[in-house]
This record gives sequence, structure tokens and C-alpha cells, in this order.
Amino acid sequence: MSTREEYTPPASRDGRRRLAEWAAGVAAALLLAGCQVFPERPPVAATYDLGTGERGSLANALAPARVTVSAPAWLQVTAMHYRDVRGDPGRRRTYADNRWAAQPPAMLALVLERALGAGEGGGCRLQVQLDEFEQVFHGGDRSEARLVARFALLPVRGGKPLASAALTVLEPAPTADASGGASAFRAAAGRLADEVAQWLADTDRTLPGGLAGVGHCRR
Repeated sequence: MSTREEYTPPASRDGRRRLAEWAAGVAAALLLAGCQVFPERPPVAATYDLGTGERGSLANALAPARVTVSAPAWLQVTAMHYRDVRGDPGRRRTYADNRWAAQPPAMLALVLERALGAGEGGGCRLQVQLDEFEQVFHGGDRSEARLVARFALLPVRGGKPLASAALTVLEPAPTADASGGASAFRAAAGRLADEVAQWLADTDRTLPGGLAGVGHCRR
């Protein structure tokens, strides 16, 4: 008894091979498409703050009862602002993947309260108007934190300031990025606190009767 093998023409064998290769390619394409159905997770934004501040050497009797910090609308957000004076100096920009832990006025108030010992002695109120809080790039890797503030000391009763002043603090950033800007702003906030403390001490010396005088900061 003989067995006869079926003969397959070469053309048919080539067709089957091409069909198998085509099927494998389609399967790979479908697998790749399936992997792309779910988009990649966006990078987590880095968050920075100004710290809590360090208690300075201001005498308790000169410390304000409380500190309030206000700011224009564009600073009442957690976005980190910067400006590049090399290209378009009139344009305010924000970092895409970096932000503040809280609004700059709130962070600055915390630093000033801690540094000045708010609530530990005197009864005056310190009002601060934060006018600018941005990182400024000047060229190459050089940038700085720019903090502009006005402040006034109000008596226990009444709304007429006992004294007022304004200050601009410029602090070089160690690196030309958001992290360097945050580091520079921490230093700038500390310098502002030191300057305000010195201003309170000077006001105490020049104001008749001092800050503890009747009608001033005495509770």
C-alpha cells in the first residue's frame, strides 16, 4: 500500500509565509496601540516654600501683635513667576512643573511672624503690601529673586500709621531654574525680616515716647 503526499506549489508556500508575517505584524501593531491607550502619567510638580523663618533678636516690646500681608491678584496664586529681561522684559511667565506650597503673601506672613516674634509683646499691627515677587533672568545662568514690599506700623487703636517704609530685596539665585529661585526667595524673605526688625528698632528710637509710649503700641 502506498501513501501519496500532497504536493504544494512553491507559490502557495510563499503566500502562506507572507500571510503569517502579515498577521504577526498586525498583532504587534495592535499590541503597541493597546499600550498607547493609557497616556503617560504627567510629571509631578515640584513644590517649594519659604520655610518658617527663625526668631530674630527683636525685643519682645517691639514685636507686632500680628502681621498681615496683602498682594495684587497675580501674586495670590501658587504659580512661580519669572521674567526674562533678555528677550521680552514686559512678559511675566510661570514655571510649568513647579509651584509654591502656598500663596506668596501667606508664606511671607509666616516668615515675618516667626522672625519678629509676633504676638509676644507689643500691640501694634504690621501691615505689609507685597508688590513684586518674581525671579528675574538677566543673561546666561544669572538670575535673582526680586521682592518688593511696602510696610506700615499701625497703633493699637486707629488706622493712621505710626511709620511706613518701602524696600526692594534682590537676592542672587544659585542656579538659573525654579529650585535656585526658591532658594533665593528664602534668603530674600529672611533679609526682609531682618530689615523690618531694624526698621522697628529705629522707629522705637525716633518716635517720641518709643513704641511703648501711650497711644502707640501699648496694649
